[in-house]
Amino acid sequence: MNNTHQNRDTPDDAFAPKTRSATVHDQLCAQLCAGELAPGETISIRGIAQQHGCSAMPAREALRWLVAEGALEFIDSRRIIVPNVSRQRFEELLFARRQLETELSRQAFPHLGDNDVEALNRIDDAIGTAIADGDMTGYMRGNHAFHFHIYERSGSRVLLPLVKVLWMQYGPSMRYIASLWKNSTLADDFHVQIINALRQRDSERFCTAIAADIEQGMGLLTMQVTR
Repeated sequence: MNNTHQNRDTPDDAFAPKTRSATVHDQLCAQLCAGELAPGETISIRGIAQQHGCSAMPAREALRWLVAEGALEFIDSRRIIVPNVSRQRFEELLFARRQLETELSRQAFPHLGDNDVEALNRIDDAIGTAIADGDMTGYMRGNHAFHFHIYERSGSRVLLPLVKVLWMQYGPSMRYIASLWKNSTLADDFHVQIINALRQRDSERFCTAIAADIEQGMGLLTMQVTR
């Protein structure tokens, strides 16, 4: 296996400079993916502006952006909430994640090398420590880092943004459910299989393990989503 890989990270668009609202949006995306905002939680423009040290305008723009992406919902003219996951929404999220993330993994595979194996091992070790310590934020952030280290190597400008939106939509509920099941279920992950398949250059096993990891995580939600 080569010790280097072609850099397939999706580059920033040089003609789209980073605005304050984009920065706030990205920070909120990370919070949603890590489940740091809970299902049903009310989000206020004033609160976000204070939290991120900005005026109301970029906070409002960032929140409207997230509503358009389906990560947040308007309840009325003054209230924005983190949505709960209904049965129908859950089934659509599971289908979309399984299809899109498996394809991203397939596209990324030729561009992953020994350096990536080492990086994924380090991330997975940190995840194991977070699970043992009961650190749910560490677990969620680590799991996100593990998957997106792989997906970003695809270089996709179409599928990758879609998958980022899916993670924002499911992250809050996944954090809540994972906190109920504690480390007994979280420890049974497929990350080792993913890494081993990559080390052995077996693309089919690699993609199958990715899909199984998604199924396992979403399976925890199945036990709780009833509507």
